Amino acid sequence: MLLPSGGIGGVEVHSVALARALARSGLTLRLAIEPALRPRFAALLGPDLAPGLEGLAIGWYPEVAAEANIRRQAAAAMAAILAARPDAAILPLPWPTHGLGIQQALAEAGVPVLAVAHLAPRELDPPTIAAAQALRPGPTRWVAVSDPVAARLATCFGLPPGAVTTVTNGVPLPRERPGQREAARAAKRRLLGLPGTAPLLVFAGRLEPNKGADLLPGIAQRLPPGMVLAALGEGPLAPVLAAHPAAGGAARPGPLRLLGQMGDVAEWLLAADALLLPSRLEGCPLVFLEAAARRCPVVATEAALEAFGDAAFDLAAVAGEATAGSLAGRVAASLAEPARRWRKVAAAWQHAVAHDEAAMFRHYAGLLRALAGPRAGDASLE
Repeated sequence: MLLPSGGIGGVEVHSVALARALARSGLTLRLAIEPALRPRFAALLGPDLAPGLEGLAIGWYPEVAAEANIRRQAAAAMAAILAARPDAAILPLPWPTHGLGIQQALAEAGVPVLAVAHLAPRELDPPTIAAAQALRPGPTRWVAVSDPVAARLATCFGLPPGAVTTVTNGVPLPRERPGQREAARAAKRRLLGLPGTAPLLVFAGRLEPNKGADLLPGIAQRLPPGMVLAALGEGPLAPVLAAHPAAGGAARPGPLRLLGQMGDVAEWLLAADALLLPSRLEGCPLVFLEAAARRCPVVATEAALEAFGDAAFDLAAVAGEATAGSLAGRVAASLAEPARRWRKVAAAWQHAVAHDEAAMFRHYAGLLRALAGPRAGDASLE
C-alpha cells in the first residue's frame, strides 16, 4: 500500500482500516508514506502493522511542478516495488493525479493496482487532465468512494463507462454502553466550562476552505444563545480562526472553541447536539458515518453529503446555501423540530448499519481477489 499523502486525514484513516482487515485475512502487507508522516501514520496502524511501514518520498508536493513530482515518486516507488516484489498494490488517492509517479512505476513493474479515489474536483484544469491522460497504467482496478467521485475520476483519466467501481465508505458499528452518552455530554461540557444543559455543536475536520472551516466564525456568531461550536482539527486556517472575535480570548472565550486535533472524536459525537459539516467538497465523509452510527444529528451543506444523492435530505438537515447564515439557520431549525430531527437520525443510523465497515471490506476483498489472482483469493475478509 503506497500512500501519496500530504497529511493525515480521512483517506489515511480509511487506509488504516483497510490495511487492518487485509492483515486479519492473512495477507502480508508492506506500506509506505512520506517520512514526515510516518510517526503519526504508524501510531494509527498500531504495533502489529507499524513495523511494515516505510518512510518514502512518495508524497505529492503541491508547490512542486507535476513533472518533478512524478519523477521523484516513480524513483522512490520503484525501489520499494523491486524490494517487496508484491502480488498487488493498493494506491489510495487523496486527489486523482497525486499518485501519477507511483502508477508509472507500478506499470513498469507489471504490478496490478487497486487505485482508490477518495476525492475529485468538480472542474479539472487542462494541465491536470493532460498529465492524467498521459499515464499508461498497467493492470488497474479503479475504485471511487461515491458515484460523483467515480464520474469525475473517469473524466480525468478518460476512462470508458463502467471502468470505475463505487465502493461506499463504511464504519464499524459501536456498541453504546449504558450511561455512556450522558457521561460524554457532561464531560465535554465541563471541559468547555459550560452548563450541563448547554447546546453543543461540533465540527470535526481539517481547518481548510474545502471543509468550509472559514464559515465557522460566522456560524458560531449566529447560533442560538448559549450554544457553542467546538472545532476539532488542525489546518492552515487555524491562525485566522483563532484571531477572529468569535473565538474570544483566554479570559472570555467566545462561541467558537478551537480545540485542535482530538483523539476522541467519537466521544464528542456522543456529547454533541449535532455535527456540523459545512464542506464545499467531499467524497464519502467518514465523520458523517461515525455520527450516524452514534445517532448524532447532522447539519450539512449539499456538497458535504453529495455522495448520498437525494437521500441526503432524509439523513441530515441540509442547508439550502453554503453560507454561515443558512447553516446556522438549519442548526436552529433542527433544534426546534425534535421529531423531524430524530427521524433523520434513525434513517442515518439505518444507512450506517446497511453499509457498515464489514460490507465495505467484503467489496474490497472481492475486487482484490479478482485483480491479484489465486494468491489473494486464498484470503477472506471477515
